[in-house]
This record gives sequence, C-alpha cells and structure tokens, in this order.
Amino acid sequence: MSVRNILLVMAALLITVGTGLLARSWLNTQRVQTAAPAPVPVRASALVLVAQVDTPAGTFLKKEHLRWQAWPDESLPETYIVRQDGEAEEVADQEVLGAVVLRGIRAGEPISRGRITKPGDRGFLAAVLRPGFRAMAVRIDATSSIAGLVFPGDRVDIILSHEIKKGKKTRRASETVLSNVRILAIDQVTDDQGGETREAKVGKNATFELTPKQTEMLTIAADIGKLSLALRSLAKNEEELNLLANSGEPLAEPNPERGQTYTWDSDVSRLIWRPTSRISQDIVQVNRGKDSEEQRFKKRQ
Repeated sequence: MSVRNILLVMAALLITVGTGLLARSWLNTQRVQTAAPAPVPVRASALVLVAQVDTPAGTFLKKEHLRWQAWPDESLPETYIVRQDGEAEEVADQEVLGAVVLRGIRAGEPISRGRITKPGDRGFLAAVLRPGFRAMAVRIDATSSIAGLVFPGDRVDIILSHEIKKGKKTRRASETVLSNVRILAIDQVTDDQGGETREAKVGKNATFELTPKQTEMLTIAADIGKLSLALRSLAKNEEELNLLANSGEPLAEPNPERGQTYTWDSDVSRLIWRPTSRISQDIVQVNRGKDSEEQRFKKRQ
C-alpha cells in the first residue's frame, strides 16, 4: 500500500472518531437541558375564608355562604380573613356572620374586609336598605325576640297584644300587625367562645326594613301594647316562589304587608265568655197559598 493511501485511511479514521465524540457530547448536553426540574411542593399553611356560593351585593352573610379554604401562605393581603392555627371554625366565623356584602363576591373568591360591612359600621344601613324603604328600631326583650334566636336577614311577623275597653268591659286580643318584615340589625351577641368571662347577650333593639306608612303603623302599635316577633321559615310558599322566578333581582323578596289575622281572648280560653250581640231578630212566617217561608228582621233591644 502506498504512503498516500495510508494517510487517507488514517485521516478517515480520525474524522470518524471526532464526529462520534462531538455527537455524543451534543446528545449529553440536550439531555441536561430537556430534563424537567423536580416539582417543588407548595405548602398551604393558611386557611382563608372564601365564598361558598355567589353572593350579590346586599346579601346578609350566613354560615351556608362561607367555607374555609387552604391558601398559599405567601404574601397574603391583610384584607383577607385568615383562620389562626388552633382557632375553632365557629369562633373564626363570628367576624363575618351577619355582615352585608357591599360588592358582589363570586364563589371561591376570598372574603375581603373592604367588600363587607358589619352592624355598627358606618354605612351599614345604607348598604342594606332598599330604595323607598325606611329603617326603624323597636324595643324588644328576650321573650319578644324568641330568646335571641333572631338574626339580621331573618324575616318575621310582628304581633301586637293589647287590651280593648268598651264601657265597663275589657277584652284582650292579639293581631298580626305586619308580616314578612326583614330584620336589618339586632344588638345581640350569642358567641360564648370568647372566654369564661364573656356571656351571651340578648339584644334590646331590633331594626326593621319598612315602608314609610308601615313605620307610622308600627309606631302606634308600640304605643298601644306589647310587640312580639314570630320567626318565618326560610322555605317559600307558592306566591313567594313565583315572585322569585319572575324577578330579575337576585335578592327579590316579597315586601312586608299588613297582617290579616287576629285572635280574641275567648278564642284562647274556654273560661272567657264570648260577648253576645245586642242585635236580635223578629221571625215572621209568611204563607202564600201552599208555600210557606220564614223572614227575619233585625231589631235592637
């Protein structure tokens, strides 16, 4: 073999080896670049209060509107409501229960302090009072307020019990003055989890949402006799369901109305005589041929 051929073979071998080394180095580099980094677990160490369902503006926040959700403990805004370690859920809820939503909150969105207002805060009544209605406070006690189990957002019937005098006789009666009245605020505390020295407090005043005419009626009713509250069920009757179905308002509710029922003392106790009417009747028998009929004529004794 000539020297020239030997040199060509050696050159080819060197080129082949060099190319293989370069290809191997390039492949190793690609493997390093395309390898996915190991996922870093996100540790959610904070529980944040969020909306369980969509809550439009004007909604009174209740337990069914809220839930606690794990949230990354990284730069949590101060306006978020955070449940502290070891804190009972019922205690943490007290900060927002009974508050009113100022701007609508979507389901899953954190409850922000700037988007709710609580009883006693400036602008609370303005946020919940519907146009054309008035807010009126009435004195109550533990008995008339159903032992403190009435809360803002509930609807009640207002019942008046009083005495009616006619001549020398005095009778007692109760009547539903207004029905389906919404409670805007009540100054009571039922949280007994704040320590041994903290006791439940039953409210002494309840604030209702009424029309201007109804505020006048309730003012007179409070002066006539004793007022009591009857809590209404959350379930709707057929008339109320039709109103909700045909209304575009998410918070549509029937307006308060004048009550229709009343009860006398004699309807309650069998020992109380029912008053007899002084109006009696004369009965006249009228005969026409074979036909006979009675005719009654009223007379006063």
